Amino acid sequence: MSELFSSLSGLTMAIVAFVYFAQVVGGASTPNPATWLIWLVVMTMNTITYYFVSQGNVLQIITPLVITCGILLIVLFSLFKGKFGRIGAVDMIVLFLSCIVGIFWKTTGDPVVSNLMMQIILLISFVPTVVGLIKGRLREKSLSWNLAVLSYCFLIVSIISGSSWNWAQLAYPFFNGIVGNGSIAITTLLTRKGGSS
Repeated sequence: MSELFSSLSGLTMAIVAFVYFAQVVGGASTPNPATWLIWLVVMTMNTITYYFVSQGNVLQIITPLVITCGILLIVLFSLFKGKFGRIGAVDMIVLFLSCIVGIFWKTTGDPVVSNLMMQIILLISFVPTVVGLIKGRLREKSLSWNLAVLSYCFLIVSIISGSSWNWAQLAYPFFNGIVGNGSIAITTLLTRKGGSS
């Protein structure tokens, strides 16, 4: 059962990456540079440390691995094609806070604490996109964000249906997967800049 939901999570996240990439190419989504830069750096490290938090369970890192590859593709395309939105004051503050938390992350040798520190960075990285949507500087459609929430729900079910798990394993999919992606999905709907198309 755990393997099934892990596979569903990874497959759904692959669809998310494809849908979001298509939205960026078509101009329906404007990625925030601060958010996506933080995600690229932190998700690479997160995937590595999450492997240890998940006690070496390769199935549980399928979703973060797919996300990291998708983020890399979107960042490279947005960078070279000029698809990123403008950097604002909030973006700079979040980048600064991420660096501070990153310093604390680097000073700890405990993989569980390191992973939890990264969850803080990932969670605050959603703020520039939410602010950009509220201020009308960014465009998003809720479909990719809603699918991302669904993917993380599958991941949570995969974790808790496994033979052994701990609460630290749920921090990443809950806070960043559901709360973070959900905040952008809700903001997109409330600001009427996107839709569930």
